[in-house]
Amino acid sequence: MSRFILYTFQCAPLQNKEMHLFENLPSIQERMDKKLTYIHSIITSPGFKFKSKKDGEFNFKLFYNQDGLLIFRIANNKELNLEENFKSTQHHYSPSCFVILDNRENMQQIAIEEDTKSFSSTDVVRNILEYTLKKHLRHNGLTIEIKKEYEQNEFWQLIGKQTKGVSMIRFTLSYPNLGRVHDSIEHLLNSESKAVNSKQTELEFRSDNTEQLELQESDTQLVGLVKASADSGNTITIKARGIRKFIRTGETTKSFEIDDLEAKIQSPDLFQNISDLLNSAQQ
Repeated sequence: MSRFILYTFQCAPLQNKEMHLFENLPSIQERMDKKLTYIHSIITSPGFKFKSKKDGEFNFKLFYNQDGLLIFRIANNKELNLEENFKSTQHHYSPSCFVILDNRENMQQIAIEEDTKSFSSTDVVRNILEYTLKKHLRHNGLTIEIKKEYEQNEFWQLIGKQTKGVSMIRFTLSYPNLGRVHDSIEHLLNSESKAVNSKQTELEFRSDNTEQLELQESDTQLVGLVKASADSGNTITIKARGIRKFIRTGETTKSFEIDDLEAKIQSPDLFQNISDLLNSAQQ
């Protein structure tokens, strides 16, 4: 049984009027509309390999490509010293892990197999994916960020532990381009963030020095902000009374388990099964 950690990816337009790097590209809206098409074309192009700035290229093998769902393995570059007949010999080997990329409209999720024999953590794989896709998407006038999702109730549990109350909470939200994340706060941020090309938008609530914030789960606006933050992996910063350090969300993870994914690749039910697992991890 393999455990997969859930991430969300979001894109934003690049602008560099002084360098005129993007003057021959489509408009920002057209580029954003085609972001998923660009990503699919990059990963499925002949000879494509993932890269990192430090460790070079990483081989990968595409196992599944249907209706926006991509499943592949990415291999690490490792070396091992083995001794035989009193001589130490260096051997190269390439352990790999599965990656599920849901490139469908309004989904934009990545599930990375947790396999420490191949990579020390799923965040290492995340870094490789983001670095590679950023370099390729730059030619389309876009950038990308991949962040680990966390549980919404983490915020409420942290708030509940602050016996002296909370004086400030700060939300940092990405460029709005993913409906399942931003629908709940569209009336607050979407039009403003797009109009000024804000890659990140901060929204802060602060009480008077002698008072504390009233934070209730019945507040639909607050619930929407918490959901948008957790689903996109953007941390929420909390200042509690009596504590000097800021408290931040993002310690929990969303995950699901699959038994022998490679054996299930040929199953006619694979698409539906993976979709159900991704949806269940959001509950």
